[in-house]
Amino acid sequence: TGGTTAETATVTVSAPPPPTLTLSVAPTTITAGGSATLTWDGTNATACTASGGWSGSKSVSGTQSTGALAGNASYTLTCTGAGGSANETVSVTVNPVVGVPAVNLSASPSNVVTGAASTLNWRSSNATGCTASGGWTGAKSTSGTQSTGNLTATTTYTLTCNGAGGS
Repeated sequence: TGGTTAETATVTVSAPPPPTLTLSVAPTTITAGGSATLTWDGTNATACTASGGWSGSKSVSGTQSTGALAGNASYTLTCTGAGGSANETVSVTVNPVVGVPAVNLSASPSNVVTGAASTLNWRSSNATGCTASGGWTGAKSTSGTQSTGNLTATTTYTLTCNGAGGS
C-alpha cells in the first residue's frame, strides 16, 4: 500500500588472471658432456608441459637437470591456467671438449758416434704451435722432422706444444 522499493546489487565478474612463467637455465654455456639446471616457476597456472630438449608434464614450479649434453639444446615450457597460457624458452650452448695438447718427440737413431747426425721426428695433437729448446731453438710446426746436424756431445732436445687446452 505504501508503494514499491527497489534495491540493486552489482556483481562484477573479472576474467581470471593470465598465467605468468619464469624459466631459467644455469649455466647457459657448458662443455660437451656437462649438464645444466633448469628452474621454473609458474603463477596462476594449473599445468605445465615441456617440449624441445625435454618433454612431458611438469609441475607448476620446480628444477630439473638437463643431463649430459653433447650439443646445443633449447627447452620450452608452456603453462596453462583459467586465464590462458604462458610459455618461455631457454637455450644451452655446448662447447666441444678442448683436448690438452700432446706431443711425441723421438730421435732416430738415439745413439750415434761422435761426428754423426740423428733425425728428430715429432707429432702433436690438439696443438696450434710448438717451440723448441735445448739442443735446438725456435718455433716449430706441430709435426715434422729435422736433422740434428753432426753431434760432438750428448744433446737433449725439448719441444713444447701449445693449444687451447694448455701446453
